[in-house]
Amino acid sequence: MGAFLYPVYTLASFGLAIWSFNLFAHSHNINILLLISVLVGMTYDNLIVSVGRLINEGTLLELLNRLRFFFHNLFIPLLVVVAVKLACNAGVVWASYPIVCYGCWAIAFGLIAFGLLTEFRYLELAPINFAGSLRYKPKSCSVPILTILTALLVGMAGFYIWRETQWPWMFVGTLIMFLGNALPASIFGTLVSSAVDFLFILGLVATELIVH
Repeated sequence: MGAFLYPVYTLASFGLAIWSFNLFAHSHNINILLLISVLVGMTYDNLIVSVGRLINEGTLLELLNRLRFFFHNLFIPLLVVVAVKLACNAGVVWASYPIVCYGCWAIAFGLIAFGLLTEFRYLELAPINFAGSLRYKPKSCSVPILTILTALLVGMAGFYIWRETQWPWMFVGTLIMFLGNALPASIFGTLVSSAVDFLFILGLVATELIVH
């Protein structure tokens, strides 16, 4: 199943990235550019898992997988900035305060530094075969603090956007992402989490179109 689904996820995220790039070419909106960065990381992630069996275990595949986690730590915190800017565009009062507008960048860069110094720096990987796919995963299963904090901030902004505009899908997408990633990896691997992560980003892109 993984041999089929991961290429589908790769094509879906790549297609959304191309579409978003076309939107950026017309609007030059920094928010869309940040979303493209996340989609590039997501596309790379699914692509490497898709071709893992073709490359086989070894130093090369481990390095390519290590880059998956690097991009995750580098790009995901940028969604804090995206969320605040979306909330501001939607008319959420607190999101328009200068301290919040500048503070969201500080939070994003702080989360990036936190992730790279505490999670990525000491990352040790081990190969795993699951559902017809081969990838490397962390040897120690620690709580993904960076992802949780980012998603909580995005979800909070999504709630206020919902309340302001009656557009719930940014909040709903965050909730779906939380629920999907809470499923045990020993049973589902990353098949479900990759799908709900895409829906999460799709909700953000759709919200950008609604409140821009």
